[in-house]
Amino acid sequence: MSGLESVLGVVEEIAAAFITFYLVALGHSIFEKAGLLDLAIDGIFFMSTGAAVLGAVVFGTPIAGSLIAALVASLFGLLMAYLLTALPISHGAVGLSLQFLGYGLGIVLGYPVRQQVGALYAFCYSEEALFEMVGLALLLGVLTYYLIEKTKLGAAIRASGENPHAASALGVNVLATRLVAAAIGFAIIGFGASFFPLLWQKYWDLKVYTLGYGWLAFTIALAAGRHPIFLIPMAFLFGGLVEYSVTIQSLLKLPADVAKLIPFIGALGAMLAYSFTRLGRIFASPQSLGKIYYKEEKTL
Repeated sequence: MSGLESVLGVVEEIAAAFITFYLVALGHSIFEKAGLLDLAIDGIFFMSTGAAVLGAVVFGTPIAGSLIAALVASLFGLLMAYLLTALPISHGAVGLSLQFLGYGLGIVLGYPVRQQVGALYAFCYSEEALFEMVGLALLLGVLTYYLIEKTKLGAAIRASGENPHAASALGVNVLATRLVAAAIGFAIIGFGASFFPLLWQKYWDLKVYTLGYGWLAFTIALAAGRHPIFLIPMAFLFGGLVEYSVTIQSLLKLPADVAKLIPFIGALGAMLAYSFTRLGRIFASPQSLGKIYYKEEKTL
């Protein structure tokens, strides 16, 4: 019984990190399934945390903060999907530009709250809500799996990611499909990022944008093949690496700066495993991911 209690204790300690990473990676996966490379993810993550604390404080409830973060992120997703589909423009250039814009907007949204309110505990989710949010995250994962694999919209999203020209020739409205995928995917990214300040850390400051947790979610999605179910163990693993980095530091007697790198060393290992093993073939990226699509372009 004590062993079971220990396992439940570990799960409880990692749960908030899991929710954050899982939902951000899940939303990112939907977006990239449509063939849109998401290099804005870290900026959107930070911007969403700022929007979340602002919404939670203004309306006095963390639920409002999460919904506002989802809405703001979704608007960015729509903008990004439109630019990358309607114009012959580089995915990398747009993504990185929006990433830095997200950093700036995150400061604008979150910093005034930090100055005026300070501690956020009164506006955060309660401890009792933790496992409810785990259930909600898993439910969103199941619904996403059903959407992508079992519906016509999911088939259109996958077709747009594999070959948008062929999909268009078969009657798929690539722009509309990508806009829907972006709206849903980025809303989930924003929703997931809101749990970082409102459930996991229960604080917000400018240093959040230096953490790179959006890039960790990027790695989780890549290593799990953007599959809603396989994302679960990967998000749990990386949540544990982040949450227990101090414990690992003490056990291995590592310098503090090295301990902070543990999750990113894990991310590098996951990306190498993805690139140089069968995982890269099993969890292959959409063929048109990151490639410029322009409706007026003629293919041979």
